[in-house]
Formats: sequence, C-alpha cells, structure tokens
Amino acid sequence: MSGAIWLPLIGAILHPLLGWCIQQGASRGVRLTVTVAVANLVTGLIFLCYLGPEGGWQLAGRDWWAVGNGVLFFLGQWFSIQSVKSGDLAVHSSALGMKVVIVGFCSMLVGLEPSSWNLITGVFLATFAVFLVSGGSAEGWKTHRGTVGFTLIACLFFGLNDFLTGWQSREIGAARWLLLMMGTSSAISVGLLLRRTDQVKTLITSPRIGVFILGAGLLLGLQALVVNLAFSWYGQPTLSNVVFSMRGLMAVLFLFFIGKKSDPRFVRKQTFGAILLVIALAIVLGT
Repeated sequence: MSGAIWLPLIGAILHPLLGWCIQQGASRGVRLTVTVAVANLVTGLIFLCYLGPEGGWQLAGRDWWAVGNGVLFFLGQWFSIQSVKSGDLAVHSSALGMKVVIVGFCSMLVGLEPSSWNLITGVFLATFAVFLVSGGSAEGWKTHRGTVGFTLIACLFFGLNDFLTGWQSREIGAARWLLLMMGTSSAISVGLLLRRTDQVKTLITSPRIGVFILGAGLLLGLQALVVNLAFSWYGQPTLSNVVFSMRGLMAVLFLFFIGKKSDPRFVRKQTFGAILLVIALAIVLGT
C-alpha cells in the first residue's frame, strides 16, 4: 500500500485523540492561542529532529512559498482548534474533510493529479459522506454552526496548504519545504507565547494541565509530519486527503469507545456517512 494512503491513515487515527486533548486543556482554562502555540512548537521540534536542516536558512526563490505556506498552516491550526474548543468532536473531524474539494480542484487545475471520473466522483461522495457524519441535515449544521463555521474556514487554509505542499515542495526538496513551513508557524507561535506568559506559568506549575497541552502538541506534530510527508513525497494530495477524511469515522468510533452517547438518529446518519467514506475511498483508489 502506497505511503500516499497509509501515512494519512495514521494521521486520521491520531486525530480524535488530538481533539480530546485540546478539549481537556480548554476545559481547564488554557487559552486556545496557547494550545496552538505550544502544539506548533512541539510540531516544529518533531519536524527538525526527523528531517534535519538542509541548505541553511538563507531564503531565496521558492523558499518564500514555503514561508507563506507556514502562515497558511498556522491559520488552519488556529481556526481548527477554535472549532474543537466547545464543539462536537465528530462534527469537527468530519467537517474538516471538506478540504478535499479544495485540494482536488486545485490539483486537477494545475495538472498535479490527472482528472478522472473516479477521482471526481470519490471527492464529491466523500464530501456528502462528511455532511452525513456531521449531522446530515441543515438543522444539524445549524445546531453546530459555530463548529462547522470555524472548521470550514480551517478547511480553506489547510486545503491551500496541502495543495501547495504537494505541488511546490519538490522544487526545493520536501525536507527543506516542511522545515521552513513549520519554522514560520513556530516563529508566530513564539510571539503568541510571549504575550501569554501567565498561561505559560500555569502550564509549568500545573503538570496535570500541561500534560494535555504537551500531549496535544505531540499528537499534532506526529499527525502533521506523516500527512505532510505523504503530500510532499508522493504528490497525490487529493488521494491522501480522501484517506485523511477517515478521521470523521475515527472520531465516531472514538466517542463510542469512551462511552459518549448520542441521539440514535444522529448515530444512524453518522454510520451511513462512515460507510460512504469507505466507498469513496475505494472509488478513488481505483483511479
């Protein structure tokens, strides 16, 4: 099985636990900006340890694309965590799958991935499946409009980030691209932490709180690493995003295993949506 498939699948499995850690931190009074900043710094450290710097830090040419991509990544993280704060984890994880449409459209537009009926059908079927797992009705989306709204904004930034990584990273090398991207996101995060020193002190003096934030950072770092490696190494961001959409199914299973009860009608829609996600994945794999 290609790394374009199994790497984002690992990311999908990690996603519900990441969301749970963020919610635990927020319920204990940790500001979302601090969670984003710490998580991005841990992510940057993981990238640095795994990839190692290449070519020095002098910026030229396509390096600036990677820097801009780091800004997109940070904005995607910020809006995503805003969504997770008080929203339904399954709704957030599923609605985030909407970015596959952005990635697919951009990829086929520039010829990064050849357009085919299988790919187009799989993308739109995955989108409909995401809608079902998120509630499957306009009323359901209205109930979770805050979660859905923040998630869709995150989709825009993440979708562009994924597309650019798959399209441009080979120009300067995947390792250099990812390090510059995460270095930019980490630099923004340092600025945020300098403005929230009181919260940083709380994390240091309250290990029980800090462990959730560090856990979120570690999970985010691992998820970001495997998913972005799939985009940059294999150059099939649409395929990888359809696989990554399975995080909606993973979130449903996670909430079931921890014993969180939901309305039976909602569960039926989520189950049907999860089945459609699997079908969409099978169609795209046949491309």
